[in-house]
Amino acid sequence: MRRTVIQIIAIGLAVIYSSIASGQPAISGTVTDPDGGVVKEAAVQAKNSATGAVVREFSSANGEYRLNLPPGIYDVSVPMPCCQYGSFTQPGVAVNAGETRRLNIRLPWGANLGTIGDDPILLLNEFRERAAVPRGPAPRTADGKPDVSGIWINVYNPDSPPPPLQPWADQLHRQRQENDSKDYPGGFCLPANAAPITRAFPYKFVQTPKLIVVLHESDTPGVRQIFLDGRGHPKDMNPTWEGHSIGHWEGDTLVVDTAGYNDRSWLSLSGIPHTEKLHTVERIRRPEYGRLEVEITMDDSDAFTGPWKRTFTATLAPPDEEIMEFVCGENNRDVNHYRGK
Repeated sequence: MRRTVIQIIAIGLAVIYSSIASGQPAISGTVTDPDGGVVKEAAVQAKNSATGAVVREFSSANGEYRLNLPPGIYDVSVPMPCCQYGSFTQPGVAVNAGETRRLNIRLPWGANLGTIGDDPILLLNEFRERAAVPRGPAPRTADGKPDVSGIWINVYNPDSPPPPLQPWADQLHRQRQENDSKDYPGGFCLPANAAPITRAFPYKFVQTPKLIVVLHESDTPGVRQIFLDGRGHPKDMNPTWEGHSIGHWEGDTLVVDTAGYNDRSWLSLSGIPHTEKLHTVERIRRPEYGRLEVEITMDDSDAFTGPWKRTFTATLAPPDEEIMEFVCGENNRDVNHYRGK
């Protein structure tokens, strides 16, 4: 029997209404700052309390987000590495079958109390708006090696796995978080991170055949040397904040081995600790002109239960961009705000 057009439309509407009635559960809402302003490109994620599965979406240009989820209990968070906005967490958000749970998120001000212009996440968005990431093959040096020279800014990836911490290190990390990172070294004009390439601020590679110099913005001392002349690590290293780095090429991959750290630096703004046994290996590739791929593996047998591996990408800054001078001790106000609880 042939169906009439009206019957076909009716069947179609019934399917649509049925789909809506038993629709995909979700959490949705808006992301705003303390003043109610829109926050775009915020990574909103929901972790299932039972399975540990994580679903993530970025807020839109008008601050809206939607996470399509199976029914369950979720911990909703917006992890922010720095600086204009602080992170948000709300555990125990229940989502039932066919339900769209509304959760509007208001981010607190971050470490810089909302100061415009020095947040690396916003800086990356500004780069994207000013100039498209250039395409094409990666350049090479005169000796045929990939040329990693340029100013790079990491694409923030909150999916990085947490470090596999020993119980004492995990407890110290929790204490630092609960105390609002009161003793954060960067707040006192000390190096902010033992591995500054993992931070969200711009950095510049200056490449020569036997030495690569890395200039880091918004950090102290802001300069790192990677020796490519075949030397090894000193036999009796004097522990330093960023360690001693030697590198070599494996095909098109720059491999950087760093050891000789002190135990005073942190591995994140939240306070991930380490000991003098920290050893890092970075594998850096430039697969195309405007993109860098970085894999970093950290080992510390006294602080970790196993290797901690993270991967991320970086994009090339616009051609008119340059690393800015960073003099932390000049008008430093951070220390006044790291007071703990």
